[in-house]
Amino acid sequence: MDAWVRFSAQSQARERLLRAAQYACTLAGAALSRAGNGSGGSSGTLSRLQHLEAHLSLGRKLLRLGGSAEALVGAQRSLHLPDPVLRFCLTLSHLNRALFLACDNVLWAGKTGVLPGLAMDKWSQRSFRYYLFALVVNLSRDAYEIRVLLERAEAARKRGKSPEKRPQLQADGRIQRLRLQLQLQLQLLLQVLRDNPPLLLDLLRNACDLVIPLEKLGLCRSSPGIVGFCGLASSLLSILTILHPWLKLKP
Repeated sequence: MDAWVRFSAQSQARERLLRAAQYACTLAGAALSRAGNGSGGSSGTLSRLQHLEAHLSLGRKLLRLGGSAEALVGAQRSLHLPDPVLRFCLTLSHLNRALFLACDNVLWAGKTGVLPGLAMDKWSQRSFRYYLFALVVNLSRDAYEIRVLLERAEAARKRGKSPEKRPQLQADGRIQRLRLQLQLQLQLLLQVLRDNPPLLLDLLRNACDLVIPLEKLGLCRSSPGIVGFCGLASSLLSILTILHPWLKLKP
């Protein structure tokens, strides 16, 4: 009970719960429309799910009001990181997130009637564009972290094995040597990800989230079911990192 109280006291946690419910509605609506074949009962349930999804989306926008300031503070903080690649990636990610949240706040004002006559499609496209930029930078950061860990693991593996015990890449031609090299690199990658759960979760979450702006911007056509599944999966992973802070990738 105490853990739930601490969890629900955080605005980010509440926003993640609403997000999970929103994309669960998207997934359920996609499954219902596929199975319902236009029947009256299914149409009514689908309409209720769509209305619930819209209300959940509006509630999330309300919880994100003022989030741009927090993102700007994060960008300022990341400027002091010693690693230049992490400094660049995290600062750019925070700045794009701040712009995304600012557009999101404008959309909230338009949908609630505070800004009547707002060009909703234009601001929505702008919002998803900044969201996409932030995710691409986040994935670039994940790739950099993986490369650094792979180099360390490779160096440790070479130090831990004598030359006669290392795998010999002499056998039967160029293609087989390449296959053996790829197999060793894949094993090393799986080991690195298994030994670093925060990095694995961050990579999976960003990869799932990437589907959403790509679909909204028309850059990658996918079904509502895929969007709902990816949004729900990334939301659950985010909730997991809130419940267990050691699973959050730092810095």
